[in-house]
Amino acid sequence: MNLTEIRERADKALKYFFETMPDIPFGMDDIIFDFAPPTRMAARYKALCASYRPKEIILPEHEEQLANGTGGQAIIGEGKSAILICTKQPLLKANIRRIIFHELMHIYCAKTETDGEHFVDIYGSGSPYDGSDEILCDGYFIWSEFIADYISYEKTESGKSVFEYGCRDDVIRCIDEVVMGIDSRRDFEWACLNILTATEPEKIIARIIEPGYIISGGGGYADNARKQLNACLQLLYKQTQKEKPWKINEGFITDLGEYYTDFKTSNTMLRLEQMGVKDEALRAFMGQSQNGARET
Repeated sequence: MNLTEIRERADKALKYFFETMPDIPFGMDDIIFDFAPPTRMAARYKALCASYRPKEIILPEHEEQLANGTGGQAIIGEGKSAILICTKQPLLKANIRRIIFHELMHIYCAKTETDGEHFVDIYGSGSPYDGSDEILCDGYFIWSEFIADYISYEKTESGKSVFEYGCRDDVIRCIDEVVMGIDSRRDFEWACLNILTATEPEKIIARIIEPGYIISGGGGYADNARKQLNACLQLLYKQTQKEKPWKINEGFITDLGEYYTDFKTSNTMLRLEQMGVKDEALRAFMGQSQNGARET
């Protein structure tokens, strides 16, 4: 797609968003589109932040993500907001409406989720680097990506979840990646999304506690990992059934962050146990991981 085609598709996606979503607290003129190839994404993002969100904390790993395949990025301002789209990405033509709807959902949620205030403006930037609560940071990151994915999927996709396509192995692979020492929040969110966009998510959630369905193995670590994943899915599913699921509060985000953290801890212990690591070494590893997380 050339730039003219991308701009036209972006404008159509914006109009579709306004036709689809209720009570939008901003106008079409309040959304600024910008476009850049991967090599210019970080520079353009910094420039847009300087104009629309000057207090934004831009971490080196975020710059790296922008340069290595981020499809779109919302910059949420108090008045106008911007959406930066990468012009060189796989399947852009097929996915551009969903990508833009997703970024618009980030803006929409930020301006409606807590009575007109952005959650991270109340509780911190969303990064533990500025002293924000790590549980809240993780919970909000997972939630903000999940709800943007969930609503954009609902509004722009007519296909079925990967569960209906028989690709449960992909979800299992993502769950296996949720371990201490790496940022696995996106893997966790993606797995939850694909379970909850299935035709009958309640049946899948009910089976999460079955050994071998998603999480293999027996014993305390496996049982607790299944329990925490089930609790997280129940929490998210209940939220999606509300009239305005994007409306949240601190308690909901805290619960989500705690379920995720407990799941990640148990899943890490389970993976190490399956690799033959003994209990003493497991405890030592977890102590080092938790100390490292606190020191970051």
